[in-house]
Amino acid sequence: MTDNTRTAADITDEMADEARSLIGVWLRRDVHTPAVAEDIAPIDIRRWAMYSVGDDNPLWSDDEYARRTIWGGIVAPPTFLYTIDSTIIAPGLRGIQWIYGGTRWEHHVPVRVGDRITARARLIKVTEKTGSHAKRFIVQTGETLYFNQRDELVSRAEADVLRIPRKGSGKGLVGFESRKAAGRQKYTPEQIEEVRQAYLSQKPRGSKPLYWESVCVGDELPPIPKGPLTIVDIMAFYVGRRNTYPPLKLAFAERERHPANVFVSPSTGIPVHPAAGHLDEEIAHEVGMPGIYDQGWMRANWLGHLITDWCGDHGFVRKLGIRLQLPNLIGDLTWCRGIVVRKYVENDEHLVDIECWGENQRGERNVQGTATVRLPSKDVSSLEGVRRG
Repeated sequence: MTDNTRTAADITDEMADEARSLIGVWLRRDVHTPAVAEDIAPIDIRRWAMYSVGDDNPLWSDDEYARRTIWGGIVAPPTFLYTIDSTIIAPGLRGIQWIYGGTRWEHHVPVRVGDRITARARLIKVTEKTGSHAKRFIVQTGETLYFNQRDELVSRAEADVLRIPRKGSGKGLVGFESRKAAGRQKYTPEQIEEVRQAYLSQKPRGSKPLYWESVCVGDELPPIPKGPLTIVDIMAFYVGRRNTYPPLKLAFAERERHPANVFVSPSTGIPVHPAAGHLDEEIAHEVGMPGIYDQGWMRANWLGHLITDWCGDHGFVRKLGIRLQLPNLIGDLTWCRGIVVRKYVENDEHLVDIECWGENQRGERNVQGTATVRLPSKDVSSLEGVRRG
């Protein structure tokens, strides 16, 4: 446990075979009982929206406002269920770093205050890959099903987790040397003022309906900034979650259960969870990152924020899929953008497909996404249909 000279694990054929043997096994509490969350309180949704996402939409946080909307009360933003179950399904491969790759959400009914959500998760696919940043890595794809207290399927999530050896194995991530050498991004006062003005002018559409008939293919969503990323932003993300990493005594207890998951700092000898790379430069480098980096699903939240600001209170995000492209490091500024690529009617729902992405200050896309949004139609006599799942 305290040996900081040990070599990090490399992927073996036996590890890969073991991971495949777990395909289809229901996980979390045990193989038969789904994970259960407490009843959702207003603070749970507000804390997630405000602190994890940086989204001040009153639909998520102001009960008086929300009661006047078509929903009749506070509902959760489209990525809230990350707080019930993270969608990270990565059994086996002991000692091999996991890196979040992306999630494909399908939403059926909204999450409301007072709901009790249960989650069941299983591994559905294991794929071996090679790439420019890793000679050999494994992608574990998992399925998470979320049900409410009425046994309604609320959402389904399909997520990818990349399993890549750490630097100490000699087989870790490569190709980010220039980013590491460049250090943190520096900004001029004028550049920060541009971001400040964008934040000041950013507002959700709110209660004014965006009708399906008013949307055209090629319409661009008003861009929103996220960043420049700071450690405080990452800490706030942790604060907003209902599920996070255990501290102190509980951290040592977890290391007893999963000793291969421990990273021991060569400079201090202190064992820590490898997720500390989101806050610690030394551990970030051992993971293979060029510097302290975000939790990847922060960017899923950001694209959800972009879309809900655009569609307003009457819109419902039916699908949201995101795929990470590049690391997002401390100091990076991500502009979230989107464009309407299709509109159609399916099963009596008026739908719009959106291509969305995050673009950093170097003009690189660090996240790519797609979304399907249900909008109200002028042809429907009542907006009550928007509530439907």
